[in-house]
This record gives sequence, structure tokens and C-alpha cells, in this order.
Amino acid sequence: MAETKKEPQNITPKKIVRTVLIAAVLTAALLTLTAFTVDYVLNHREIFFFDSLEALTQQQSEDHPDAAASYAVPGTAEESKDVETPSEYVSRAMEQGLLENETLLSQKEGDYSRDGWERQVIRSSEDSFYGNVVTEYRTAGDYAQKMVVEDLLDWDLTFLAEKMTPMDGGQIAVLCRSEKDGQLLWVKTHLGYIPREGSRFSLSYEYNTFFDSGEDPEYILNSSYDWSEVFVTQDNVEVLIQEYDGQIWCSAVNRYKTVSIYATGCTFEEMKDILNQLDLRTVLI
Repeated sequence: MAETKKEPQNITPKKIVRTVLIAAVLTAALLTLTAFTVDYVLNHREIFFFDSLEALTQQQSEDHPDAAASYAVPGTAEESKDVETPSEYVSRAMEQGLLENETLLSQKEGDYSRDGWERQVIRSSEDSFYGNVVTEYRTAGDYAQKMVVEDLLDWDLTFLAEKMTPMDGGQIAVLCRSEKDGQLLWVKTHLGYIPREGSRFSLSYEYNTFFDSGEDPEYILNSSYDWSEVFVTQDNVEVLIQEYDGQIWCSAVNRYKTVSIYATGCTFEEMKDILNQLDLRTVLI
């Protein structure tokens, strides 16, 4: 089993509890999932070790399942090649939408300096989760350098656009509002970059009024990764970083906001340097 960092940097657990799952029968599918030990870090104070994902899921349900940031068992780099790129994600969102039962209201070509977008698509939908909403999809290449969402986000990403090549057609902002009163319910921005030839870097920001992770969110360290760590940035934001087969996943959450990264072609130390420059405190707090 790959080595996992049990006590993340700058975190000293007060208690370690060993939990063993007792089960008479496990299906073949479950046996596949339980090939690794899973480590559950509860608010950075207690660490639990589980012999299966089933036991982990049960413990999360007993605690605060809506306040945990985690990733499932990772796929190999070869398997991940089939996952859609940021450009493909943007194309799908603009052409098909991301919610249920969407009806096209309008689509326009625009000027970024004047409109704040290059292309805009607006759809209404009766979504089973968000209800009756109007969703605006915006794209612009300049989002790779600066992402602005009125009254919510003003994110300077110039250093990232200089460090990497912005992916062509890989930048989008999605704003979902209540059809009744125009209240902003959900925002998703998705930005694609190319660190090196043949690699990818996806940066996502999400604001969701239906999901509150709390001000002291939990993070799960999964031993199926080559390395897992809760990293504290220079501006004092905790980020879950996990690496497997040359891939890196990052997640930082606070209340209704989440910043996520998926990258290939970056080292663990390069990722930490990027996280230190992302000004996450301003974005998340």
C-alpha cells in the first residue's frame, strides 16, 4: 500500500481511534473498493483509521457528512485521459447546459471589454435541485487572467496565465438565479490551462447557497493516493492536496465556497507554490 501522510503539516491530532469493520459478506465490487485503508481526519483534531470505505461512509454519516471535502479512489493517469478537458466541459455547458430541463432563452456574441464576456447563453429550467431558475453561461479567453462575478468574486489570475498557457476555449462562468426573485443560487467558474505539452490544469470555483460546509470544514485523507496532505497556505488557508500516478487534486472549502484543482504535469512543490499565490483567503472568506 502506498505511503500516506497520517499527520498533515502543522496539524497535531489529539486522539487516534482504530475502527474495524465487521461484516459477514462483502460483494466483489465492495472488495475492490476496500483494497486500501482510508484515513478520516475529523476537523484536524482526531484521526480515524478504517478498513473499508463502507466504514468510513458510516462514520461520516454519524458526524457531519455535508461538511467533508474528499475524493474517491483515484484512477490512473491513463484512465483519466478519457475525462473531459476544460475545453470539452465548456463546450458541453454552452451547447447543452448543466442543469435539468433547460430551455434556451437567448444566445449572443459579445465584446469582453464592453460586456464582460465573448459569448453568452441564457436558459431557463425546472431543476429538481435548484427549482425554477434562469442560468447564464458566459465564456471569454480573458477569464484565464481575471475572473469577475459581480458582488462575489474578483480574482486576479495573471500569474497563472503567465506561468501556463490558457487552454483555448477552456474558460467559463455559470450564474444560476432564482426565476422568482433573481437571487443568485449557484455560481461555477471553470478555467483551463496547459502547464506543459500533453498536460492539463483545471481550476474551478463554486458558490452554492444550498451547501454550507461550515467555517471549520473536515478533510479526508485517503490512503489509496500516493500522498495526501492538508497544506496551509501563506495566507492561512487549509487545502487538501492528494497525488496519484502523476496527477494532483486540490480542494479548499469554506461555507458556501469551494476552490478545486486537477492537474497533470505539476509537482507537489509546484502546486504548493501555485496555491500560495492564488489569494485563496480573499476568494473563500
